[in-house]
Amino acid sequence: MIRNLLLIAIILAIAAGCGKKSDSKSSSKDNIGADGKTGNKTSDKGSSDGKSDISKLDNTKKKEEDPKFQKPVFQLKDWKSDVKKPEVSDDASNVSVEKLDPEDGEDGDKEIKVPENCIAARLTNKNEKIMWTPKWYFEGVGGIKLPGIAVSPDSSVLAIIETTGTDNGPNGSRIVLFNTYNWQILKIHEYEENKITKLSFLPNGSKIALWSEKQSSIKKPYELLLVGIEKGDVQSASREIKADVSDIVANENYILVKGADENYIYCFDSANLSKSAKKIKSLNMQGVFALSPDKERVVLAGEKYLEIFECSGMDLISKISFDASYAPENAIFAGKNDSIAVSAYNKPGFLFKDGQKKQFCDISGHALSYNGDEKALIFEKYLNNEIWLAEVPDLSDKGHFVPAKINPRTQGTALFAAYLKDNSRYVLLDNYGNLSIYTKYMKSNKWKKKIIFSSKK
Repeated sequence: MIRNLLLIAIILAIAAGCGKKSDSKSSSKDNIGADGKTGNKTSDKGSSDGKSDISKLDNTKKKEEDPKFQKPVFQLKDWKSDVKKPEVSDDASNVSVEKLDPEDGEDGDKEIKVPENCIAARLTNKNEKIMWTPKWYFEGVGGIKLPGIAVSPDSSVLAIIETTGTDNGPNGSRIVLFNTYNWQILKIHEYEENKITKLSFLPNGSKIALWSEKQSSIKKPYELLLVGIEKGDVQSASREIKADVSDIVANENYILVKGADENYIYCFDSANLSKSAKKIKSLNMQGVFALSPDKERVVLAGEKYLEIFECSGMDLISKISFDASYAPENAIFAGKNDSIAVSAYNKPGFLFKDGQKKQFCDISGHALSYNGDEKALIFEKYLNNEIWLAEVPDLSDKGHFVPAKINPRTQGTALFAAYLKDNSRYVLLDNYGNLSIYTKYMKSNKWKKKIIFSSKK
């Protein structure tokens, strides 16, 4: 019995050994050939002794030497160069230039003699006839874009800023210079990427100070520019002021700039704006400037005080308190150093003289100026857009007219008014883009009008 059991156990053991599957992974001994080297069939055919790797390198080299072969080129994207810089959209369709024969002269010269020593005479261009009218923009409520206008110290040149580009920006500017004797355009200076909003002639009239606003889309910072009136070239500039300003003015020593929301007046060297400005502490956060006729005093009319400074060192001479919530839009010296007129849109106009205050208008418009020949204030009344002349200091009526009622009739609110002393005429620009001159008939209350230009629609 025992023998039978042993026999059965031996048979079962033999059967189990014969049925066991071999390991799928051969040992290293199983892959060694008779010569002691690995016996892998694939390596025997293609890569024995490293010959396969060498042949691959040879094939790659042959491909690179083939003139038809081109290596793949991988280039990183330059995001800065691929971003398109915004451009000022301006077709300049409202400007044209016509070549002239220098021997023929200008048409205006045949009508009115331009004094040889005036600024306009130095700018006369006998080779070209320039034509320009302000462009009408139909965006929003529509209108013109003429943010600044000024008359030269001798009243012979009228400078107008026109903003180019669209409402969304970016914007450029052009400065148009008119001869006030014959109303010929003397020069047009283009500034493609400067949004200029304010300008002031220097006392000698050969240069103009310009304020340019910030434009983030084209990386243009706030900038004060000093340009030549003849070529429009930038002679010096400053980026010292990092915010907007409320006004600029130039005297013999300084170009004065008032920050819009800070208690400082910046005094830049009028010969070189690159020099750091002298800063004067002001009692006002905002304000507008006025320069006295003798160029010895300058006033800053702010939301709290009239501050009167002497021009040479900008030392404070006196201050006059304002009523609460009155921020002047205009300020002028009315003939003498101690007589100052101020006005604000839709608010009263006041004359300050010898420390006394008189009201000359109940509700003012935008325009305020002074006629030194007749010693009269020139201002617009808000109601009916009526232009008035009031004698200083008693403020008696010296004449008045409504531009919309004088032929050729024009509509609009006065943006600027001035008296041209050498021509005995009044010039007025309205918000519809009409520039007109007005003269009073002798011994009469009637006025006549001539339109110099109207907006291009």
